[in-house]
Amino acid sequence: MASEGAGPGRVPQRCAVVVLTDGIDTRSRLTSEQVSTIASSIDIPVYIVAVMATIDDPRQVGMGREREAVTGPLPDLARWTGGEMFTASAPAHASVAARQIVDELRHQYMIAFEASARGGWRPLEVRARDRDLIVRARSGYSSGAAGMTESALMKSR
Repeated sequence: MASEGAGPGRVPQRCAVVVLTDGIDTRSRLTSEQVSTIASSIDIPVYIVAVMATIDDPRQVGMGREREAVTGPLPDLARWTGGEMFTASAPAHASVAARQIVDELRHQYMIAFEASARGGWRPLEVRARDRDLIVRARSGYSSGAAGMTESALMKSR
């Protein structure tokens, strides 16, 4: 994970979490919603690259446990945090995913707004006037006392 650059004359660095996985969840302690809340609270997009054999690629086969990687909680986690999910069944697919992630990080913008005073989850939608542009943003935010913090989630394990 890269960190924010600070100080005079330094170019701000973009932060992201990139997860390489086979797409099959066998040992998670937290739900994808809890992980999304943690990632959203620290404002970091999660990019997921599901690496699998060509024969297991759900885009080719369309069934099996590997299909869960494309339709299960992983794409939701990526989308909720403003990231994206990629499936790589060949080295070229992984290379394309890496280039797209780097390109997105280079073209990030920060939009500030005043958060709601009411506690709880608030949905967030960001759109561009040009419909040909793709906007990736987290799906919402938690505000006030009702928002669960990272430390509260860690204690709930």
